[in-house]
Amino acid sequence: MAAINEVSKNARTNILAKLKAQLVGADYDKLPTEPKFTYPDITHEQRVAKFIDNLKTNHAQVLKVTAESVASVIEEQLKKRDIDQLLYGENGQYSSMLENYFNNASAEGIKLEKYDFLLTDNKVKLFDESPASFTSSKCSIAATGTIVLWPTVEEPRTLSLVPPVHFVLVDAKKMVNDFATLIKIQQWKDKLPTNALLVSGPSKTADIQQTLAYGAHGPKELIVLLLNS
Repeated sequence: MAAINEVSKNARTNILAKLKAQLVGADYDKLPTEPKFTYPDITHEQRVAKFIDNLKTNHAQVLKVTAESVASVIEEQLKKRDIDQLLYGENGQYSSMLENYFNNASAEGIKLEKYDFLLTDNKVKLFDESPASFTSSKCSIAATGTIVLWPTVEEPRTLSLVPPVHFVLVDAKKMVNDFATLIKIQQWKDKLPTNALLVSGPSKTADIQQTLAYGAHGPKELIVLLLNS
């Protein structure tokens, strides 16, 4: 065993010596500096337009809504897909709005299902019996068409990752230009949660014969409800 350790030590020493030899005489002052890139300063209208274009490129659907029309737009989209059930987070930011609308007789035919159960004991319910879900969002990024989800006890991460159709409400007033700006103004280095999700479209993969396919795992449709645009 001692002999093997000695051989390993010698091999490591030889490799490091060769690497150090390659650096002899290098003039670091003459190495090219990496160019700094900054996103151009754009207006709110331009930011929203870029955000929408990026999402549509990634096969997401974007619908502009008002605070009063959110629930009715969801109802319309559910009925277009012959979906009669919507999973949502109990005590979420917009739970009361959904309950007031869908528990009313005018929204007959759509059942609200609270996500107040444990995944471990209800996998069939979540994976096989929840065709659509609704979540809020933390903010969004125009440059990449990205929606930032901040999972909580009220809206667990699986709420947005499992059901085939995912409705997400995005407030354009909380939209930033780029990711670097986001982590700076929200101080992510000090306030980052244990889990943050960056969503830019429905699920996709290119593992099958290197062909890009959408909806292979996770939501097949991402419907963005854009508020204050």
